[in-house]
Amino acid sequence: MKAKADEETKTIVERIIGDAVASGATDIHFIPTHSGLLVRFRHDGILRDVESLDANLKECVVARIKVLSNLIVYKRNVPQDGRIVRDVGLTADNTELRVTTFPTIHGEKVSIRIFDSNRVLLTLENLGFSKKLTSGLIRLLDNPQGTILLTGPSSSGKTTTIYAALKWLRRNKGEMSNIVTIEDPVEFDLKDVSQTQIEPALGLSFAAALRSVLRQDPEVIMIGEVRDSETAQIAVEAGLTGHLVVSTIHSGSAAGVFTRLLEMGIEPFLVASSVTGVLSQRLVRLVCTECAEEYVPPEHLLKEFCIKPGESKGFRRGRGCERCKGAGYLGRTAIGEFLSVTEKIGDMVLKRTRTSDLAREAERQGMETLEKDGLQKVREGKTTLEELYRVLMHKVPEKKK
Repeated sequence: MKAKADEETKTIVERIIGDAVASGATDIHFIPTHSGLLVRFRHDGILRDVESLDANLKECVVARIKVLSNLIVYKRNVPQDGRIVRDVGLTADNTELRVTTFPTIHGEKVSIRIFDSNRVLLTLENLGFSKKLTSGLIRLLDNPQGTILLTGPSSSGKTTTIYAALKWLRRNKGEMSNIVTIEDPVEFDLKDVSQTQIEPALGLSFAAALRSVLRQDPEVIMIGEVRDSETAQIAVEAGLTGHLVVSTIHSGSAAGVFTRLLEMGIEPFLVASSVTGVLSQRLVRLVCTECAEEYVPPEHLLKEFCIKPGESKGFRRGRGCERCKGAGYLGRTAIGEFLSVTEKIGDMVLKRTRTSDLAREAERQGMETLEKDGLQKVREGKTTLEELYRVLMHKVPEKKK
């Protein structure tokens, strides 16, 4: 009986992972409930319920995934991280599965992130940003030194953008520059780039790796994320001493990055002198071209974005079809706001000016906000007001009658 149950569990896990990879999902979530185990896939940033497994399978499925990930099966009350290696045979050679477990009151929650290392890396020109934003970012990447920071919430496309920037640097500066990265984890193997994956358990943190890398004579340094004041201090100082530093940092807006750095204890003169530009970005879903149709958005959404009813001509949405699995959306594109640090902005940072005042000055100097960039894509029929509201307001718009 046990052998039969084990074989059933193995089949279920293999089927679910196989379906997720085949459908192009980026994440699989196994969520324990009082009545069973809910399985959800993430497509284009949205989680969708796939199926619910019986309660008697809950512990067996989780245990099977932990065995595949080389995790300790009997430890159920502590989080664990692992990976399912390719030679297990669950995925193709180009796909890697990274697994995390987390204890809840109903059992262990399991999340699997699906990495496709053969996915074609995008260029800066086809990420979806406006030509103005792209040219401004390229101008700063072409500088010999300075610190360029990307910001946005999780799953906002920062990693994709930073790899596109590395691709540009490799193509345009590769023969002349020593390009190194410090990542967690390394998602793509880049030719002619020295890439390092941090190992905090072994003492190789972002800060420790960055200190060592600076002794390797690099011209370009990519840091996966500025998480603490020590890393921020070293990165900002490196941007002042002949290095081009590209990294990510969590903040709500481009202007908010300066406040975040100051709160980390970085001196205003270092921030103003080193940081040359900040890109804040989000990802919005694209209208499915197969079932796209013109529509007039609800009145309350038009009011939310200060759009007059007569100005909604050309707006499009997807009806839902087999190709997009009824979602009306297929794929995602980036929207962004790019703050280039001018002398005036630098002076305001030195004076610890409020974030809102920094943002207003950046707009006065020509910075297009996330909302403005998103509205342009709505007018072009690429996305919808509902999607823009969801991404910028962090909630689904109500369907008002």
